[in-house]
Amino acid sequence: MRIIATFLLLLATQLQMVAQPAAVKNAAKSVFTLTAFNKDGDITGSSHGVFIDNEGTAISDWMVFDGADHAIVIDANGKKMEVDYIFGANEIYDVAKFHVKGKTVGAPLATSNAAAGSTIYLVGYALKNAEVKEAKVKSVETFMEKYAYYLIDIDAPDNTMHCPFVNAQGQVVGLMQMSKLNYQINATSANYATDFTVSGLTVNDPTLRRTSIPTAIADGEEQAKIGLLLAGQTADSTKYAGMIENFIAKFPDLPDGYSTRAQMEMAYNDFAGAARDMETCIKKSTEKDDAHYTYSRIIYQKEVYKSDMPYAPWSFDKALEQIRQAYTINPLPLYKHQEAQILYSKGEYNQAHDIFLDLTKSEMRNPELFFEAAQCKTMLKASNEERLALLDSAIVMFEKPYPSGAAPYFIARANILEDMGQYRKAVADYNQYDTLMLGRHNADFYYKREQCEVKGKLFQQALIDIEIATRISQDPLYVAEKASLLLRVNMKQEALETAEYCVAMDPEYPDAYLVKGLAQIQLGNKKEGLETLAKAKELGNEQAEALIEKYK
Repeated sequence: MRIIATFLLLLATQLQMVAQPAAVKNAAKSVFTLTAFNKDGDITGSSHGVFIDNEGTAISDWMVFDGADHAIVIDANGKKMEVDYIFGANEIYDVAKFHVKGKTVGAPLATSNAAAGSTIYLVGYALKNAEVKEAKVKSVETFMEKYAYYLIDIDAPDNTMHCPFVNAQGQVVGLMQMSKLNYQINATSANYATDFTVSGLTVNDPTLRRTSIPTAIADGEEQAKIGLLLAGQTADSTKYAGMIENFIAKFPDLPDGYSTRAQMEMAYNDFAGAARDMETCIKKSTEKDDAHYTYSRIIYQKEVYKSDMPYAPWSFDKALEQIRQAYTINPLPLYKHQEAQILYSKGEYNQAHDIFLDLTKSEMRNPELFFEAAQCKTMLKASNEERLALLDSAIVMFEKPYPSGAAPYFIARANILEDMGQYRKAVADYNQYDTLMLGRHNADFYYKREQCEVKGKLFQQALIDIEIATRISQDPLYVAEKASLLLRVNMKQEALETAEYCVAMDPEYPDAYLVKGLAQIQLGNKKEGLETLAKAKELGNEQAEALIEKYK
């Protein structure tokens, strides 16, 4: 009886296979496995999917890509291919459309939705003799006015997740999914995933931002450039690098991809690669002035920020050569500005100063030009009056209330005013800087302002600032300064207690003993005070000996 039962089961299976249309079996050639990995190469997820054309376009589920660094597919012939970009995805319906590097065998898409009660087929994955199971469409819901969401009656094997359902013509209806709530088998219309399109803003899609696999480059040049620009604002360097490569592959005659890759290569210290890409950029660019400007800027940044990493073909002179070529082609003030910055970095301060000032008479006139001219004057050891006049010209260009961008100009002017002995004016600039920075400072700022306030005899403000400095940092310098200021305003007992605290913090700090000794003397403990001053002298304080002679 068992033999007969087994025979009948095999016969039924064979009859079912015979009953399956040839087009359904043919769809198995388009099914693949999909595996995703993290940066360390560990598997983060696996799934299935189906190719929908012969050029590498595929659909599968989204969740396998979530958090992935890279992914591969293996087709029905065992060929392994890398996923190079994603067109789009939807987390709610758990579908994604992506592309692989290589030629593929695509299955056609269903031209109409399957009807409730109709027969469809689940096509599994296998290198040979893929399993095909018949299924019934229980019901069909419509979303977004034209796409179908199917509930399907089938006992699906565990290894068929996201394999395709096809109709009798072998056309892809949807991908097999299982509800997490009731284990109901369902499928979202394959046409929904295949209709994903790419624009310049797609890279900012919140779902796609959760994977390091690059977003597809838009078809139009302008949209593609927008996408590349936005990709550069992401912290995901893996995705950005992939998008640059895909942009160059798609638009090999546009300069943008080469200049963008050159900047990334410079960031990773591949100066030779950056040089090659910029030469290609200049060659292919129709706006050669901009290409020369970009090349000059790359060289300049390398020479300024990575001067400890020599690259013989590059120098400030090379950067000057490039920016002067740009200016010859198109005499923009922007190019002159960069020339002045390069000259400043070369130490040619007079030439740089003259260009900065000339630019203040151009359409480019802005506070930064006066500030940069003032920096040149500083390097040339010009008078404080000359430097102050330039910073006054910079600040007067800002409208009130001052924006946060004015902050560097006020702190620079405060330093000059302090050097000139105009302490109260300097404190006013320190205060304006403090306001613009919303009080976000380290202890050194409050210490520096306190020093200026003391010189201007603004003792109450000075006490507040040095107190803030000691709260931010327990550096004995600030604590000793607080003790010294307390002594200066005749708060002798508080000065002694603060100095003793400073000694406890750092028993080897000589200034703490100096202030403590002076406080002891002023409080009438001359003997102890002289002993404490002797300790300050022993530790290297240069003022201690004179004070000992004064009070002994």
